[in-house]
Amino acid sequence: APVRWLISELVTISGHEVVSEASNGLEALTSYLTTKPDLIIVDYQMPCMDGISLIEEVMKFDPSVKVIMCSANIIPSELQSRLNKSIPFVSKPFDNDKFMNMLQVVLAD
Repeated sequence: APVRWLISELVTISGHEVVSEASNGLEALTSYLTTKPDLIIVDYQMPCMDGISLIEEVMKFDPSVKVIMCSANIIPSELQSRLNKSIPFVSKPFDNDKFMNMLQVVLAD
């Protein structure tokens, strides 16, 4: 979970609070329903439920949910075609400054 730790640190450094972390898609969905965060940051590849399936499930409860997808294993056009929605995407490994900028843009929207 070194990437999860890094993302958590970058979110905190950016002045935001991390309300929950999850080690798989089902845990993330349960956590989302409990905490209702302002933003979810997901990886495409997760145990139990991939990131796109997680976003699809979360969107059933909140169609306007703010999301950033991080992955080394998917291309943004595949992401958009599966969700019929444009999702901010960060390719791993990612540049910390670019990630923090994207975080600010998504949360300001």
